[in-house]
Amino acid sequence: MNGAPSLEGKTVMIVDDDQTMRMLIRRMLGRMRIGTLIEAEGGEQALQQLEHSPGPCDLVICDWNMPGMSGMELFDRVHALKPDLPFLMLTGRADANSVIAAKKAGVPAYIVKPIAPEELKTKISFLLAKGA
Repeated sequence: MNGAPSLEGKTVMIVDDDQTMRMLIRRMLGRMRIGTLIEAEGGEQALQQLEHSPGPCDLVICDWNMPGMSGMELFDRVHALKPDLPFLMLTGRADANSVIAAKKAGVPAYIVKPIAPEELKTKISFLLAKGA
């Protein structure tokens, strides 16, 4: 029995101020047959899209370091609005203090860049199965 949830039909939001990184993640998710992709350049735009989106969002993939609102601040705001919405933090921070800070804040999953497609798929499957 395959316990991995189907990724087809899922809506994923990518939040990153780096257009090239959003494009890379979009391509990886496309290969995974994710249903709908929503992109935001930063935290404020992401919050607006979550609040005004016609359908539900199944997962947020967010960069930690962004101008304006950081990924951690966005996580706090999203978690307050939609506590059950899965959230995957992406970062170049590989130090133990950052990992501990993310875990203490309640971030359910974390990937250190550069992103490997298999690791991304594994984390997404874990988060979506956890929410099912």
